[in-house]
Amino acid sequence: MFARSTSAAPPLRTVVAASLIAAQILVAASVGAVVCGSARAAAPVPTNSLLMAPSGPVSADHSFAALAAAQATATAGGGIDLDAAVLDTTTGVSASTTPAPVPMFAASLAKLVVTVDVIDRRRDDDLVVGEPDLELLRRALGPSDDLAMNELWERFDGQGAAARVSARVGLVGTTAPVDPSYWGQMTTTAADLATLYRHVISMPEMDRDMIIGALAAAPPVATDGFAQDFGLLAPRQVGIAVAKQGWMCCDDQTSYLHSAGLVGDDGRFVVVLLSRQQFDQDWQPERDRLTALAAAVYEVLDQASDVMN
Repeated sequence: MFARSTSAAPPLRTVVAASLIAAQILVAASVGAVVCGSARAAAPVPTNSLLMAPSGPVSADHSFAALAAAQATATAGGGIDLDAAVLDTTTGVSASTTPAPVPMFAASLAKLVVTVDVIDRRRDDDLVVGEPDLELLRRALGPSDDLAMNELWERFDGQGAAARVSARVGLVGTTAPVDPSYWGQMTTTAADLATLYRHVISMPEMDRDMIIGALAAAPPVATDGFAQDFGLLAPRQVGIAVAKQGWMCCDDQTSYLHSAGLVGDDGRFVVVLLSRQQFDQDWQPERDRLTALAAAVYEVLDQASDVMN
């Protein structure tokens, strides 16, 4: 089952041109593992219907078709519980796996939520945010420095970020971690993250460019040494992307591997792939599954871009 919605979204060509087209490379974004074997909260078990065969014909809408392609790939490969969303910022059409999917742990996608919270509060509530604080945000988004995130979490009431951003932006499935000491256990949904990216690209230019620029400047390997060439950031012959990656494990031998961001030469599409998988020590099976899903999505969206050009 898919959920579809249509709403206006600002054009992105001027938003991401400097960060994406000028680079002409597949840039990498990053996260670090927040908990591995130390968290005691029970992992939520998603019950979404992505792995069920779709009924009826696939819509001609690119976002819906891309999600259907991911569904077919997940069904064929198995081994992955996925929550996904695709937003076409040109048409405003979005598609997600279910109207109300069970949230997953956000891992380092929590860093994007906290960043949006801090930047919005600086602009709207006169929150004092100095240049050292902005540098912490860049480190959290780009090289995905967990120490930077820890400091931001303490300094800016990270535990309250999910509630504030949800109220401001209209998120419905993003909540603070039960244990405030594990920010990676913030829960979220693919539909919420697509909404969050829509909010980011609608920000005033200075704020928007700070966030997108930090993601675009990320190194190929995170601060903790985790390589991030999977999902939306897997090597491709054509096309570029700016994305936030996420991974964490493994209290119950469960891993979370995520990839969410802007894809296409003009950043036309927001794609969010959140996965819950059986943990494998070297992470390669998890990477391969998520990369296969991203490739299926890219195949559809590349064709959409060809039609537009």
